[in-house]
Amino acid sequence: MTTQTLLDTSVMPTLHTFFRREFRLAGGLVRRVRPGDLQRAAVVADHLELIRHSLHHHHTVEDELLWPLLLERVPEEMAPLVHLMESQHARVDVLLETIGEMVPRFRRSADPEVGEHLADLLDELYVHLVEHLDAEEQRMLPIVARTISDGEWAAMSEAGRAGTPRERKLLVLGMYQYEGDPQTIATMLSDAPLPMRWLLPRLARRAFTRYARQVHGTPTP
Repeated sequence: MTTQTLLDTSVMPTLHTFFRREFRLAGGLVRRVRPGDLQRAAVVADHLELIRHSLHHHHTVEDELLWPLLLERVPEEMAPLVHLMESQHARVDVLLETIGEMVPRFRRSADPEVGEHLADLLDELYVHLVEHLDAEEQRMLPIVARTISDGEWAAMSEAGRAGTPRERKLLVLGMYQYEGDPQTIATMLSDAPLPMRWLLPRLARRAFTRYARQVHGTPTP
């Protein structure tokens, strides 16, 4: 009798923690921009574009690489869940698109009415996003762990990393690392040369600290 080795999916909750934190805080960031403060509005708008793009790309990778494999291998078990995941993605993506249309208006004007509408959309997005991420972790990841191979998971991870601009990679690692499990971060870096495995977490932590001070006003948002 053989014992099935389960895939380590711990990286997914680490990414989800980043999304939960930043979208929970996003509405408040917008509301605190003073009317007409274009400099501050630009900082907040850049941040919103970073996290919006990160979430959209994360969902695209799942839609294109994960759900088809699951439906092919365990169709009876997965069909209702994949339908749920896809419908939740669609709801989130509509909000992301609307937010993406409003961010440039807010950047150009720092208008409080535009800002309030944008903040309300971000708050609404956060509610739907948390519902989706919770369902994914509780219902999907256990099936993923016994269905997807290490190589397929690695391909998904590579596709995910490819969506981060080169100049943002260190910062995004720091954003994952801030509340992420240290062992999971070490696993994410396990393919890097040994000196880089030691150096990158330190550089990423500094990058996020600087960024958090600029965006959130504190190194511990």
